[in-house]
Amino acid sequence: MKKLMITLGAMTAAAVAFTALADEKTPAPNEAAKPETVQAEPAEMEEEESSFVEFAFQLDIKSAYVSHCRIFSDAPVAQYDAWLQFNLPENFGWIAFDVWANQELNKKHSAVDTGNGGMRLGGFGEFDYEIVYGNSIGPVNFTASHLWYTYPRTGWGGSQNFWTLGVEYDNEIIVPSAKFYWEYCHGNEPGAAFMFDFALSHTFQLTEQLSLKLTTKTTLYTSEYADYISGGEISRAAFGGWDNGVSLNYQLTDNISLGGFLNFLYKLDHRVRHCPGWDSYSPRYLDDTEGPWNDTHPGILYGGVSICFAF
Repeated sequence: MKKLMITLGAMTAAAVAFTALADEKTPAPNEAAKPETVQAEPAEMEEEESSFVEFAFQLDIKSAYVSHCRIFSDAPVAQYDAWLQFNLPENFGWIAFDVWANQELNKKHSAVDTGNGGMRLGGFGEFDYEIVYGNSIGPVNFTASHLWYTYPRTGWGGSQNFWTLGVEYDNEIIVPSAKFYWEYCHGNEPGAAFMFDFALSHTFQLTEQLSLKLTTKTTLYTSEYADYISGGEISRAAFGGWDNGVSLNYQLTDNISLGGFLNFLYKLDHRVRHCPGWDSYSPRYLDDTEGPWNDTHPGILYGGVSICFAF
């Protein structure tokens, strides 16, 4: 299970926001990954109104669990995210603590059918924890974090540990961002695998409260990562896919925002399209010996809605 794409975009001068690349959880052969995209964004505040402590909670309902250009579930999921941020003195950035969870909403299409332990906590199969430091130099925002992904009550039952570095160039035209993941421990065993997320986005401010965002992104897996994801079938570096999407965000009040998104993931690499193990977690295809995806199904269309409370 490997799985949010949460965007850690809020710096000292902004209230908590979730970045498009931080939401992504890191894939392992049979784990979930954190959602690659969070659609609802907390209310913006003026710098002088920024408090020392900020808190945000977001709920996403999605038609599929897609992260790092991989499909971890093509059945409906609910994803929960709680974010606590401490703003440090000027020029010293901020520190945040994040707790994230994934819940399978369709039990008959969940890992409970695998006979290997399954999910028992009402469909909750993944809990993730992150400590983040963020700062900015002019228009350049950066983050460094430690990620700990856990999979209690599942057949695998292990965990994943990562160090990450993220960077984003904030501007009004096209915002480029990148994030580096180093998995130093996999399944409670030492490891050394790397993954890179890349994204471009542009936001249109339609009204004072309504914004529209276009995003395109991809994920590059190093040869080590591709090898254990594919069960040894792909021994060279590979792109997981090309994920393009559109999202809407409506600022209902100063503290509540609503969001919605629609994305299409296309698998660029023919080796990935022909690899049965690449999306082995996909519940609908757990018993499909020919693999969930091939050239006749090279991707997935998925969407969802969200609500965010920020204080």
